[in-house]
This record gives sequence, structure tokens and C-alpha cells, in this order.
Amino acid sequence: MDAEVASQAERFALTRSYDRTIELAGLTETAADEVERAIDAEKQRLRTQATQMVADAESALTDARQALAELPEDEASSLLNDVAGVEASVAAANEALGRDDLSDAYREAEAALQAANRVTASLVAMRTETEETPEPDVLRAVRGGIDIPRMVYLDGEPLAAGDYTLRLADGGVPPVGGETPGSTRWVEFVSDSDGSVAGRGLAAAIPDSEIGEVAKSWVPRNQAYVDELLGGDYVRVWLNRGGVSYLVHATTSAP
Repeated sequence: MDAEVASQAERFALTRSYDRTIELAGLTETAADEVERAIDAEKQRLRTQATQMVADAESALTDARQALAELPEDEASSLLNDVAGVEASVAAANEALGRDDLSDAYREAEAALQAANRVTASLVAMRTETEETPEPDVLRAVRGGIDIPRMVYLDGEPLAAGDYTLRLADGGVPPVGGETPGSTRWVEFVSDSDGSVAGRGLAAAIPDSEIGEVAKSWVPRNQAYVDELLGGDYVRVWLNRGGVSYLVHATTSAP
């Protein structure tokens, strides 16, 4: 009898061990699927943003070539090497996209866009020096400069009216529900008067490929912009960088 009981106990233990093994295998497979989905999502993000940055850089290049053609030769020559650098980075980004090296493509596309923005800023500065009616606001917007027309509230904290430069900070808030990672980002409002961070606002990060669902008219590219919504109840602050629009909605009344 003792031997039979022992035999049954052993069979039960083996069955339980087998069931546990199957359960653990299922959990491992589920975790692997989640990791694979996360990797695919990150690849798609890099591909989309790199492609958009390349498109923005190429657009800026087209504008730069047209502007250079209108400048005196001695002035235009100072920017030719910079334009060539942008062209090289664009070519490298496209080549990396072609071989599906997304990290390299993103890095080259970001470098191309930054270089293109520097060329744009230099051209604006040249026009500012030569035109009777300078346009400092254009250059400032490219650098992230904005004017807040009245006191607003960022995440419940007051921010005085004034001149600020927008700067992307690290991170956002963890995604919830069906949100994708990176769908939010903190934006810092740096005071132009003393260089301090006067406030932070949580921005919705929207790729340029999807911004048409939010804005039906003009959309700022590679610059900062401010407009008012709902008759002035909200001030919407834009910062477009790297093929993504970061939108902060600040209230004009205390929460």
C-alpha cells in the first residue's frame, strides 16, 4: 500500500511539474512576443522620423539653393560648404534607410536637419543685415523663440507673459491605454531675460505624418510658434523638431 501511494504521489508530482513547465513556456512566449512588438514599434518610429527629417532637410536645401542664387557670389560662397555638408548627410541617411540601418539613418537625418537649420538661420541673418525691414522673428522662431502674450498656467503652475526659448527636456509620462511610447515629452520654457527655466509643460508628441488630424491649416516646420484657441481660453505652444510637433496647451485662467 505504501509503495502504491508513493507511486501515485510521484506521478502527481511529475504531472504538476509538466503543467508548470507548460505554463512557464507560455509566459516566456508571451514576453518574447511583447519584446518583438516593442522592437517593431521602435523601428517604425525611427524609420518614420528619419524619413520626415530627411524630407524637411531636403525642403530646406531647396529653399537655401534658391536663396543663395539671389545673393552676391562672395556672400553665397561662404555657405556652399555648409550646403554640401547637408547634401552629404541627406545622402548618407537615404543610404542607411535603404539598407534598413535605422539607427544610422536617424543619426544622419538628424545631423542633416540640424545643419539645414543652421544654413537657414545664416541666410535669414544675411537678409536681416541687407534688407531695410529686418525679420528677426523668423530667425528667433527657428531657434525655438516665442512670445507668451499673457500669463498662462502650465500643469497648474503660473508662467508670466514674456519672451522664452523652448527646449525639449528628457522623457514624458508613461503611456496609458492605447498610447504609444514617446507620445508625450516635457518642454522647458527658458526665460530670455536670465536663461533660467521658468516653467515646464507636458507636450503631446505628434509626428508630422499625423499632424493633419490636429491642424487643418498652416503647420510650423523646424521652428516654434504660438497661437490661441477657444477665444483665448488656451494658448497653444508649438515646437517642431525632427519631424515631430510638440504641442503644449496652456490655460489662461487659474486651475
